[in-house]
Amino acid sequence: MIRRMKRLQIKKKDAFECRDIDLKDVNYIDKWQRTSNSHTALAYHTSDGSFQDPDILAEAAEAYKDLGFVLIGRTALVQESKIDKIQAIENNGSLITFKDGTEVYVMKQI
Repeated sequence: MIRRMKRLQIKKKDAFECRDIDLKDVNYIDKWQRTSNSHTALAYHTSDGSFQDPDILAEAAEAYKDLGFVLIGRTALVQESKIDKIQAIENNGSLITFKDGTEVYVMKQI
């Protein structure tokens, strides 16, 4: 199973890098925490380095942009090809309806 992950950023200034990681190449998984005050995340350790899932929408948007995902406002990352319709709600964001009937409300007026 292949998953798109980001390289562990040991220091805040480390560059953001995404890579497709095949779980069969993972040596071990453990909990990782950059500092004692930051949240923990699962770290996937391979012979090519250590990786984690994107943990904020902006990172996920960067990691998945070539897969058709778009960040809408600050609240949702949506796959454009799955959108059926977008309904603006007067002065109160938008309702996105997907082809399978599911919906998501976003704060951004579209």
